[in-house]
Amino acid sequence: MVNDQDNSTSEVLDAKIIERITQLTTDQKQYILRQLEKFEILERREYQRFRCDNLYVGFDVDGALSRKLVLDISEGGVFIKTDLVLSAGQKVILTFADSDGRTQYRINCTVVRTVNNGIALVYDADNQQQRMKIKSIMNYVRHVGYIIDD
Repeated sequence: MVNDQDNSTSEVLDAKIIERITQLTTDQKQYILRQLEKFEILERREYQRFRCDNLYVGFDVDGALSRKLVLDISEGGVFIKTDLVLSAGQKVILTFADSDGRTQYRINCTVVRTVNNGIALVYDADNQQQRMKIKSIMNYVRHVGYIIDD
């Protein structure tokens, strides 16, 4: 339950923020908007993200195989550096090698967004076997990567 004092304080803050924003340049407003959008992304994140400087994966899209650099990774998905233009919803198969290189983990993924330097993929971990593979990969990443603080 919100009391009147909280509403009045919130309304005063809203008015002050709006007043300040109207005085900004277009570039400053765009910067503020980008920062606000980052808050939305952070609130949606379910898993902690890690950066690995030298983590490469096999990348299979429609049968075309390549090797790509992972920019960041979590238990929910991965961001891959690529100049490929893919559509949201497109299916990709990633192949991760374990630390000794003998075991390979194939993970089915879906493209969720494309930006100028890469693509964000979410894992299609629709069964226990896929979830166990992701956990194994993340156990390795926790030892070689570092946490990304947004």
